Amino acid sequence: MWPGGGARDRGTVDGPGDRWTRLLGGRLRGWADAEELAHAIHGSIVGAAAMVGAGLHGTLPAVVITVLVTVAVYWAADQYSALLGAAANGVRGSVRVREILRHGRPMLEAAYTPLVVLVVVGLITKDVSTSVLVALIVATLLLGGLGHIAGRRAGATRAGAIGWAAGSAALGAVLILLKLLLH
Repeated sequence: MWPGGGARDRGTVDGPGDRWTRLLGGRLRGWADAEELAHAIHGSIVGAAAMVGAGLHGTLPAVVITVLVTVAVYWAADQYSALLGAAANGVRGSVRVREILRHGRPMLEAAYTPLVVLVVVGLITKDVSTSVLVALIVATLLLGGLGHIAGRRAGATRAGAIGWAAGSAALGAVLILLKLLLH
């Protein structure tokens, strides 16, 4: 059940929030439930935070490796805990394992979107600080879009969904502010 009522079919995107889903790319079509949106938001925040830390004194390859490893570790820990929880509840089998791993995939996908921007801008500008800043701006926009989608799917009005978007984007803004204060 979705907050605000109504069940959703996994893998479908219809109704409020479709425009943001289309704007943010076709991958979000698979982020059809609250759990997958939560994983995407989590991945965006973890990836952006790792960029801030690694971007302080690292080279472009060092920042990329730090983000890749950090997000992979967070994803593995999250998936392992989900598998343990399912096993503790008596759920077993390879189908359940694949389902759990599929649910966590948005954490990786969302975290790596700003990472691609980091690499492209870094290769163009040859400036790690600028590339991290641009990638953090992309992560903030992604967080805002995901917040908007979550708000609309929860049944929020357009204004309410904008509030959800602003709250999510504020997390990215805090990371940008942290980056600017540390450099």
